[in-house]
Amino acid sequence: MMRVALFSLHSSPLADVGQGNAGGMNVYVRRLAIGLAAQGIDVDMFTRRTDLRSPDVIDLPAGPRLIQLRAGPARQVPKSVLPLHIPAMVEDFRRFQRDEGIRYDVIHSHYWLSGLAAVRAREGDTPIVHMFHTLSRVKEFYTGRPDPTDSALRADGERCVVAAADAIVGSIDVEREQIERLYGRAPARYEIIPPGVDLSHFRPHDPAFSRRVLGLKGDRIILFVGRLDRIKGVDLLLQAIAEIAPVSAEDIRAVILGHDEGARRALGAYQRLAHKLGIEKYVDFRGVIPQTELPLYYSAADVLAMPSAYESFGMAAAESMACETPVVGFRVGGLAALIEGGRTGFLAAPGDHRDYVTRLHAALWHDDLPAMGRAARRAVSGFDWDAVTERTVDLYRDLLRSRIPLRVSSR
Repeated sequence: MMRVALFSLHSSPLADVGQGNAGGMNVYVRRLAIGLAAQGIDVDMFTRRTDLRSPDVIDLPAGPRLIQLRAGPARQVPKSVLPLHIPAMVEDFRRFQRDEGIRYDVIHSHYWLSGLAAVRAREGDTPIVHMFHTLSRVKEFYTGRPDPTDSALRADGERCVVAAADAIVGSIDVEREQIERLYGRAPARYEIIPPGVDLSHFRPHDPAFSRRVLGLKGDRIILFVGRLDRIKGVDLLLQAIAEIAPVSAEDIRAVILGHDEGARRALGAYQRLAHKLGIEKYVDFRGVIPQTELPLYYSAADVLAMPSAYESFGMAAAESMACETPVVGFRVGGLAALIEGGRTGFLAAPGDHRDYVTRLHAALWHDDLPAMGRAARRAVSGFDWDAVTERTVDLYRDLLRSRIPLRVSSR
């Protein structure tokens, strides 16, 4: 039996999207773990403990386990200080292996911090598969400035992971070129394995029914789903609402999902901006909501706004499209590959805020949004979690086969 360790050290794969640092990556790791377990692979997910009240090991009904490593204070801490706790994470990972009497065949890490931990935790020639999900220098390229919440060590740490990993997994081909150009290193191997979408869960519901159940009012509803991270562009969305809503003959509402108690400072800043712009009555900040309710929110909305400066894939976009709700985003990263502008959604020129407002306005009063929504669902019908799992397992097996020494005949 193959044994795989999935590292998601800075954010628990069990966290709801919007809670702490949780986003599409958390969904990816959790769904991959469930898929691997379904294929008979012994899989454990590792994260840093942030709550002393929760157990060290959590068994999921679907088969995988979540192991919470003791490293630093058992609470949420800024990502910028997490590199200091990597040695303790690695030591506790090794302790867990000793106590369990096991060794992992593959370490599959997610995000640069997990990648650095995987490099230190590797024993012998254990293959390391890594997925960045986001890259600091790519974000800087699109935003024009460093992320103040990032560690100063991040870019060098990412370069180290590129050099040490046996395979880098990405959602889109352009990421490989970006790594080579911005980090000066080519991955030993680059595999494109986009995230999946649960089409049985993310499916369209009647919009009127969805709005009634969720208590949403308004003639036109714009939805935002994601962390209140600066790169996600909530400030741009609020400024767009200020231009569109007050002068519209229809009642425009924006519903913003994805912030918990840990995001109070960011939430307060956006609420103050909404007040300054005079649009409080048009904006509804609803915080983190259960995954079970997300399809209703997507279905209730006319469009999903994704004003992110950059998205490596855009899982919320794929989920929204699966619910037949078109997306308005920038033509960057995964969104450029996922959305066909004018047919399955709306794409603005990268970094052009005026163009984004224009596209959002056009989307709200598009002649046939339902037809576009149906085309959007067809466009994501091939993003299947089973396919993600199978391609990942194929990669694991290929890397492990390359570790088997060839027997050379003496004759």
